[in-house]
Formats: sequence, structure tokens, C-alpha cells
Amino acid sequence: MSFGEKLRNAIDKISGAGLIDEKTVKEVIKEIQRALIGANVDITTVLQISKDIERKAMEKPAGKLTQKEHIAKVIYDELVEMMNGKEAPVEPNKILLCGLFGAGKTTAAGKLANYYKKRGKKVGVIAADTYRPAAFEQLKTNCEQAGAKFFGLKDEKDLVKIIREGNKELQDCNLIICDSAGRSGLDAELITEIKLIDKEFNAQEKWLVLSSDIGNLAKKQAIAFHNALGINGVIITKMDGSSKGGGALVACKETGASVYFISTGEKINDFEAFDSNRYLSRIMGYGDLEGLLEKVKEIEMDNIDPEQMMSGDLNFKVFYQQLQATKKMGPLNKVIDMLGFGNKLPKEALEMGQEKMDSFKVIIDSMTEQERLNPDLLNRSRIERIAKGAGKNDREIRELLKHFKKMKKMFKTFKGMNENSMKKMGERDLAKMMQQMQGKKGIKKKFRLK
Repeated sequence: MSFGEKLRNAIDKISGAGLIDEKTVKEVIKEIQRALIGANVDITTVLQISKDIERKAMEKPAGKLTQKEHIAKVIYDELVEMMNGKEAPVEPNKILLCGLFGAGKTTAAGKLANYYKKRGKKVGVIAADTYRPAAFEQLKTNCEQAGAKFFGLKDEKDLVKIIREGNKELQDCNLIICDSAGRSGLDAELITEIKLIDKEFNAQEKWLVLSSDIGNLAKKQAIAFHNALGINGVIITKMDGSSKGGGALVACKETGASVYFISTGEKINDFEAFDSNRYLSRIMGYGDLEGLLEKVKEIEMDNIDPEQMMSGDLNFKVFYQQLQATKKMGPLNKVIDMLGFGNKLPKEALEMGQEKMDSFKVIIDSMTEQERLNPDLLNRSRIERIAKGAGKNDREIRELLKHFKKMKKMFKTFKGMNENSMKKMGERDLAKMMQQMQGKKGIKKKFRLK
């Protein structure tokens, strides 16, 4: 069971309890403690949040909240506060990235450049990792993919020279990101090095890159880097399904640095601004429509009609468009998680490799327009003709048909989605509480792209 599912179960226990008393609250707190410890949150933080929840839980509910809703809200609010998210600067001029080996600094630098490039910034990146041989080429490739300007002096070991010439070469950029070297531990050599880079680069934004799988060392590492450099922001990497990321998320609270971004996969677009509320909502299975709409806005989706897709009225033409959209937005299971249904749909219906998607597109290209609009026309002779035209065999065509039917059935589950049907799927008391917390009128049946 994942970190989010454990937290969800704890809150659901409140919703399903017949009698709310101190004993019930303590039982729920124990479940929350087990979930947090399992996610590598340090014991001091776990005990503190437990005390805060217990103290506030039995207070008189505010407004029209019931006692159950009040307790659920207290738990949710404390978890959001614990995760320490904050909006990243909109107009940073210079960002220095630091961290240990394996944290993913170089990959994060490319993703960060891509993120700000999409928001109208002219981004330049300096390769200041002279310790790891492959860092130069890796960062150069990442910058090319992001459309960012790259500067580095291959085989040069003089960091002052690299930073000085980099600042000069990238002076036409309104954002410069510097990728520094790491070590297996924050030793005296690394401290001396990052202080040297910091002095020459002169960045206001100094961000620590932490891996979600670092475990209980996250807090110690965050404090050590903060004491050495004065970090004011954090990027958490490898958040693609790890249930151990809680420790990294809360580690930087004592330093005063907030989590700005999380990296959720290997691709350059698997990177998102961190919002504690939205993240917690998503991992607990309540969805993140706001995040989904932001992702949609970032890509070009010509001729895509999401209302038609969500209505369950699926044909091969719409399915083809969905394949194209999925390629740009990422795996379908991530999109479905943002809708809040990741744990309610068949796993095989959500997972499809890029190679398989490309094969399906070739097959659909071999169909006539009439066949794309009316899948029921596909009989044996038509399947044989399509297979021959696509260079495939009959079995591959039938595999497409099987997957298409699963997708059609899946999208039909979204048909008529509204607050009442959400409640039937297990929201109940929490649905109303979530609306009051977020100031929204519930999740609408349809959404439009502007």
C-alpha cells in the first residue's frame, strides 16, 4: 500500500466511525504515524504532527463542519503544512543547483531550463561540474532538448574561469542556471567548491536537489547544505511512484527552504511546480484537475476535444488523437491519477509503452476514414486488409481492438461525473470538506481548453 493510500485510509476511518472520541482519534493518529514513518519522515516531525492533530482534533468545529469533517480537515491541513511547499520565484535571474551524487542535479537543470523556457524566459545553463566526466555531455544534451543556451569548457578544471566566462557568454539570457558538482557526502572539498562557485556566480536563488529515496538522511543533508550555502529552495527528484518521498519533502522545513519543484519521471516534461495541497490530494486519490489543466495548457493539442473523449463516445479518430496527446503529456496512468481514479481502474488499461502506441498509430493510419469513425465495421476481411497495409499481422490488429474496447469502457466510467458520483466512489463526508478547504464548487463533469 502506498504512502497516499495509507493516509487516505486513516482519514476514511474517521468518516466511517460511528462514534468519535479520543480513543478513535488516537487510533487514527497511530495509522498516520505508521504511514509517515514508512515514508521516511523523521521521528521528531512525526511526533510533533501527532501532538498537533491530537490537540486540535477535539476542538469545537468551525462553521457548519461536523465533528468528523473537522477532524478530517485538521489531519489534512497538518499534512499540507508538513510538506512545506511554496510557489517558486516567477522571475529568477540566477539559480545555483547543489546536491550530492545521484540526486539528479544535471537532469534537474535541464528540466528546470525547460520549465522556465515554456514561461517565456531566455535560459542559459553553465556546466560547473568538473568532477563527473559525463556531466558536460549530459547537460549539453539536456539543454538542446530544452531549447536552452549551454555554456561549458570541456576538460577545464578552473571553476572561477568557467563561471566568469559563462556569465559573460550568457549575459543575453534573463535566467542563468548553474549545475555544480556533487560528492558521495558533503565533505570539506565539496563545501569549499560550492562556496567558490557561489561567490563567483552570485546567485540569489540557491536550490538543493534531493532524491526522494534518500530516506532519513534528508533532514541532516538539508541542514548541512543550508549551513554551508544558505539554501532557499528545494527540488525533489525521483518522485515517480516512490512511497519513501515523505522524508525528503519535510526535510527542509527547519532550514526555512521550501520545496519548489518535484521531478516525477525521466522525460524532460516530467517536472512540476510543487503545491502541497494538490500533491497530497493526488496521492490520496482525490485528484488534481488544476495540475492536469496546467499540463494541457503547456502542449499543443490541435483538434483534441476532451469533452468527446470523456463522454465515452470513442472512435478510432478520437483514440488516435488521444495517443498523440498521451505522447506529449506523459503516460496515461499519470493523467488518470490527476483525475483521482488511478486506484479505481484496471492497471493494464493504463499502461502502454511508446513502441506499442506508435504501432497502434500505424494501424489506424491504414484504416479508411469511415472505419476510423465507425469501429464496428471492422470484420475479418477489413482486418486482413488493414494488417497488410500497415505491415502488421492480424493478431496485432486484434490487440488494438481489444485495447480500444478497454479504453472506451474506461472513458465511459467518467461519463456523468459530478460531486454525487464522486461521493459514491468513497468521498462521502470528505468531499464537502475538500470543497470548503479549496474554495471550489466540486469537480465538474467537463472541462474546456482555452
